[in-house]
Amino acid sequence: MTETLALPAARVLVVEDHPLYRDGLLAMLQRSAPLLQCRVADSAEASLLQMRAHLDIDLVLSDLRLPGAMDGLALLARVGHEFPTAARVLVSGSDDPHLPEQARRAGLMGYLPKSLEPHLWVHALARILAGDPWFPAVPVGEPGPTERQVVILQRLAAGCGNKEIARELGITERTVKYHLGEVYGRLSAANRAEAVARASARGWIRPCVGKPDSRRS
Repeated sequence: MTETLALPAARVLVVEDHPLYRDGLLAMLQRSAPLLQCRVADSAEASLLQMRAHLDIDLVLSDLRLPGAMDGLALLARVGHEFPTAARVLVSGSDDPHLPEQARRAGLMGYLPKSLEPHLWVHALARILAGDPWFPAVPVGEPGPTERQVVILQRLAAGCGNKEIARELGITERTVKYHLGEVYGRLSAANRAEAVARASARGWIRPCVGKPDSRRS
């Protein structure tokens, strides 16, 4: 069993544009590490403004997928150039097994999958703040969806029904249902609402404003 380490006092910038996940992460950190002082930003550009205004930030936790021109890896490379004393950590819900090694090669202090248990988050951050890199011991998750499945999931998240998706993509409704069956099984989802929520949490798709209409077939 992994020993849970105490988190020291530190100033942390959390870069995450998904409000539900961001608020959950902040709540977990406040419960587990009351000495942390957390700031938030919802884009790469906003995070750089925060860093320039608060030069004492010790640690930057950035999601991989961000709105705008820079993703998390590009942002953290920029942070490393402008603020070399800040520890940099990539966070992602993606199932790409190559991401931890990409983060390591980029000189980051860690890679934290969004599926990580809270006590392991605390352990990993304590290690990182002590100057020790932390990366998953094994690749995270299974292969992600195909490009076509991502498009279908994104249209599902926008509230489109199967017939509408088939018409937009120039494929049959049966093909749409086949792809949905594949991703439902991979996500262990019982319906379209669960599939959209779990695909969004894993970073397969970007969350859409509003809820998809689960009454559509």
